[in-house]
Formats: sequence, C-alpha cells, structure tokens
Amino acid sequence: MISFGFLTIREHQEHEYATEMAKRASLYGIEMYRFTPLSIDPLTEKVNGEKFSHELQSWVSCLFDIPTFIYDRCFYHSDSRSKQSKPIVQWLKKRPDLVFLGNGLPNKWELYESLRAHPLLSPYTVKTWRITSVHDVIEALKSEKNIILKPETGSQGKGMYSLKQTKHSLQIESTSKEDIQIINSKAELKAWAEKQLQLQSYIGQPLLPLKNKYGQPFDLRLLLQKDEHGQWKERGRGIRIGEKETFIANVSAGAAIIPFKEWMSQIPELQQVLINDGIDTIITLLPSYLDETHGQLFEIGLDIGITDEGAVWILDVNSKPGRKIVLETSPHEAENLYHAPLRYCRFLFEGVEVR
Repeated sequence: MISFGFLTIREHQEHEYATEMAKRASLYGIEMYRFTPLSIDPLTEKVNGEKFSHELQSWVSCLFDIPTFIYDRCFYHSDSRSKQSKPIVQWLKKRPDLVFLGNGLPNKWELYESLRAHPLLSPYTVKTWRITSVHDVIEALKSEKNIILKPETGSQGKGMYSLKQTKHSLQIESTSKEDIQIINSKAELKAWAEKQLQLQSYIGQPLLPLKNKYGQPFDLRLLLQKDEHGQWKERGRGIRIGEKETFIANVSAGAAIIPFKEWMSQIPELQQVLINDGIDTIITLLPSYLDETHGQLFEIGLDIGITDEGAVWILDVNSKPGRKIVLETSPHEAENLYHAPLRYCRFLFEGVEVR
C-alpha cells in the first residue's frame, strides 16, 4: 500500500475534507494518515498521529513512519505553533525519500517578479512595489493616490490595508474591520508604518477599481488541479462579492459567491470577449509556467480582478486553495475534489516506480 499523509498545523484541521478523501483511498491502493509537524519525534522520526481504518471507517490513533507521499495543508500565521512547524516542514521537503504533492509557491514579491518576467503574462500583472521601509510606503503613495498593502507571505486576505489619500489626510483601513485610521502628518504615517513593518514585510499595489455598481468589491476565483495524468484541469470558477465599504472579496472575510456564468450574463458582449480572452490566456500559460519556475504543484487558487472596461488582472495565486467556490457553484464536482489528491498521488507513485 502507498502511504499518504495529510499534513496540517493543527490536529483535525480540514477534518471533513481529509475524512472524505480517506474513505476513497483504498480504491487507489493508498493507506491514509494525518499528522502535524509537531507530532514527529525528532529522535526516532516516528509520527504520533492517526491512520484511517477502512474497517471502522474512522481515524485511529497510532505510531507510524513518516508517510512517503505528503499533502501539505499547513497555513502559517504569527503564532508560536506556526513558527515551530515551518522549519520542520522545510526539513521534510528536503528529504529525498519523501514526495510532496506540491512544492508550494514563493512569497508574493518573488512571485510577482517571476510573472513579470513572462512576456505573455506580464501584461496581466498589477504594478507592485516591495515595502520594507517607511520610505517605500511614502514613495508608493507619491506614485499612486490610493494603494493596498499585502503581507509578503500572507494568505486568506488577512493583514491587508488600504491607504487612501484625501485632501488633507490619509485614511487607512484594514481587512480585520477595525475602525478607519486617519493619518494627518508624515510623523503619524511613519509611526504607523514602522509598527506594521516590525512584524513583516509587505508588497504595495495600486488600489484598483474592482467594485460592482453597488459599491461591493468583487473578483473571480478559479480552482485548478492536476488530474491522474499530471495535466492541469479547471475544477470550477465563481465570483466572490465582498461587503460594501470593504476593499477585498475574500470568502474567509464573509464574501458571497455567485456562479461565473450568472455574473457574465449581465456583462455586454464585447466585454465578455475581452474578459474570456484574458482568462483563457492566463489559465493556459500560468500553471505550467509556475511548474517550470517554482517546482511541481498539485493545485492553485487563482484570483483575477476584472475592471468595468473588461481588463483582467492577476491579483493572487495560492498553492493551498480552499474548495468553497467549487462546492457552492459546481456541487457535482465535489466527488472529484475528494478523488483528485489520491489520483495525483497515484500518478506520482507510478512515476517514482518508473525511475
């Protein structure tokens, strides 16, 4: 049997997803385990985790060797558990006897530089600055009236800020729905920026006009995964609509989801052609380019911004995407979502056997 591990920062994270996958694992000759980086004994390299019992149809605690194939679903934050876990996962990725379904992606700045270097993808990239100092923030605001700051290593829309210049002040709004801060002087901006930059580096981008006629921010999320032949396939797409007076449309921040076709039916035909052409170009070129430049991936969540004129922008690429967009807009794809990691694991196993 192929040993396949579902790796998360916390025990029982994504419980339903892991369990539904495990119920189908035996169809592929796979024994499924789940564990956390901190459940590995550094001396014996044994794991104190759980194995899925096909007889009991449930998880059973046990001690086992580190699985040969690993599905990394670790989401890192600033907590101590994340900080302890990250170097362990990096150590696992360096081991030649282990195979990760996906290598993951670099930080947002490195990813931007990579996309900007591609002649056909660069027109779809948003102008981006690396923000590591107060000076960088000021220079970005000189370049654009309104900007957005994103943590260089962030995900799920957390820790982002919009900075909007008014006649006499600067308005700063965060995705955590805190009160809007009003900055009245360069000294106040300096104090605010220094406080944020002590915690992490950011990237800055122009705050694009990505709102519908009701003033709600929106974007398009696509989920792409590799199939049993190692070929990229689109699993689904949906429009995420954020709350009015906010500046992002992230599901974890409460965004609503509507089918892409439903949204497109309200768009003039000429703009539909432009939008579809841009999306098709991106999804045709981007996944394989990321494989070539950053190592093999299994899945990506692709966030695309669409302007009133039909211009298309790559907003973000995530190598550990959620599945809610697909489950809500294409529920018939649910079964494929549970089988896909197992099929791809089998594909990798057969490739390893050939070598």
